[in-house]
Amino acid sequence: MSPSSDTFDPAVLIPAAQAGDGDAAHRLAVLTAMGLGVPQDWARALDLLAEADRNGFAPAREQITLLADGAGRIDLGRWLTPPAPRALLQGPAVLAVEGFLPAAACDWMRGRADALMAPAAVYDPLTGEARQESARTNRAAQLDLSRMDVVTAVVRERIARAAGLPVSGLEWTQVLGYAVGQTFDWHYDWLDPALPGFARDLGQRGQRIATCLVYLNDDYEGGETAFEAADLRWRGRKGDALMWANTLPDGGIDRRTRHAGLPPTRGEKWVLSQWLRGRAPTA
Repeated sequence: MSPSSDTFDPAVLIPAAQAGDGDAAHRLAVLTAMGLGVPQDWARALDLLAEADRNGFAPAREQITLLADGAGRIDLGRWLTPPAPRALLQGPAVLAVEGFLPAAACDWMRGRADALMAPAAVYDPLTGEARQESARTNRAAQLDLSRMDVVTAVVRERIARAAGLPVSGLEWTQVLGYAVGQTFDWHYDWLDPALPGFARDLGQRGQRIATCLVYLNDDYEGGETAFEAADLRWRGRKGDALMWANTLPDGGIDRRTRHAGLPPTRGEKWVLSQWLRGRAPTA
């Protein structure tokens, strides 16, 4: 569902929210948090979330409870200031961010995706269309605008600030699930500018500058994120993040970023996956 549809049209949502429609107030809160169709304003987004709660929209109360501290207050500064990263590799640039998300936020993201999971796809290099491939056997759920909520918008903003990139350049967030034996075999996240299937995408949205993975659970074995560079194998605890740059300082692709999601040997691995571009898409 696109931001210009009636379901997410501020001109439709504002009077509906003023008339006491809790769902409309929540949708408007999402747009305000993300800066879609209205100026981005986090304080106003939280006011609209509270309004949605007062008007009986049950998910709004759940989100307020998650975002609030022990005293019942939502500290925006705390949520929008990510922890400092720790360098794992210099070339390519790979960083770990311990304690990136609290456990409750991890559980929220997993719960949002659970019923939406389907076989994960890859992009066809000739057409740019999504297709299934034996190299990727895990499941995935995409949280697009129709599935967005304020907590997810907060998580996205936190990721953008940790990476130092504009939140408007984030692709739609995905949650990935890996059962025992499932994998995303060796691959790159950048889009090869030499391949015709990616030309239009790159022209509209630019290159995938960075990738962020947030580990949503840790009750599994195996399942490391592996990089060929320095033979790095890394597995975060629940709430930890792994970030890396897919491009070089001059903007070119970094061919040292070949990596894989190794298969769990026990239990199921859940991660949030976020690709970051340098700008919002153009028409």
